[in-house]
Amino acid sequence: MTDMDEETQPTPQVAEPTPTGQRRSAAGTAARIVGVLLVLLIAAGAVGWLQFVRIVPAQGRDAYVDVRLGDSVTAISERVHALGMTSGPQALRWYWRLRRGGSLREGRYVVSGIDTMEALYKQLESGSPLTVRVTFPEGYTVQQMATRLEEQAGIAADEFLRAARDAQGSILEGRLFPDTYEFLYAGDAAEVVARMLGRFADVVPSDWASQAAERKLTGDELITVASIVEREARYDDDRPLVASVIFNRLNEGMLLQMDATLGYVLPSHDGFYTYEELKHDSPYNTYLHPGLPPTPICNPGLASLDAAAHAPASTYFYFLAKPDGHCVFARTFAEHSRNMRLYLPGGN
Repeated sequence: MTDMDEETQPTPQVAEPTPTGQRRSAAGTAARIVGVLLVLLIAAGAVGWLQFVRIVPAQGRDAYVDVRLGDSVTAISERVHALGMTSGPQALRWYWRLRRGGSLREGRYVVSGIDTMEALYKQLESGSPLTVRVTFPEGYTVQQMATRLEEQAGIAADEFLRAARDAQGSILEGRLFPDTYEFLYAGDAAEVVARMLGRFADVVPSDWASQAAERKLTGDELITVASIVEREARYDDDRPLVASVIFNRLNEGMLLQMDATLGYVLPSHDGFYTYEELKHDSPYNTYLHPGLPPTPICNPGLASLDAAAHAPASTYFYFLAKPDGHCVFARTFAEHSRNMRLYLPGGN
């Protein structure tokens, strides 16, 4: 290469930035910023979602949710939050809407050990509610049944008492069969009443109506007889003769003079009443008022129903319970007086 060649070699030119290049650089920077913001937004959203669906597992005896008739998802969402499980009082409600959840079902739902919102949702939307077994002893009144149901099944006593009425508003005393039932905890009182009425219809003797008519009684009046038998006799083998005494006294127009009927409205003193208390003015006081009381006085069991329907013919008009609980019967007041002297404290 010559010196001239070297001197005449073209000098490289530096290109001036163009407006188009500037725009491309700015667009790239903006894209990177937007990308960073999107990442931050997504991260923030993920954190928010995790916080939204966060569950603090509930433990202990109170780890349950009661769903009652008419409860809204909003009310249940607040109830769950009150347990300390969710991030806010509306968290479950919004999750329910996102999942397009169905209707709530009544009952008590155990939520102990649940640690995700999805698991909580599934338990309340399609899980099995808690059930309990409740035993109603024979001879319980509707009021006693209501109290036991509230204590053992979480169904409010006043709800049960409202449900335990017929179309005319009369209490269904005598028709709620005492038995052992399995109910939904905190379930519908009307369903409980329907179950008990259905059980009564299943067990009542098939000839009930004809037996009542034969004694010139209505079916309801025969239930009243059975309820008196239930409360007056402790042992099943005494019940048929107790029923016969009731029928004999009714047929003769005698006052029934049964302590059990007065006991429906006036508590006794270990099964006894003072002479003043025997004057208590009530249609249930069969020491004062002739015939049967206006309604059954309890809910009789099967043995008492059967005794009322199939009481044997007898000549007994009196009975009393001995200290061992068994009944002793008498044909005349003189015999009854002797039995009182033999078996009752004080002899009268």
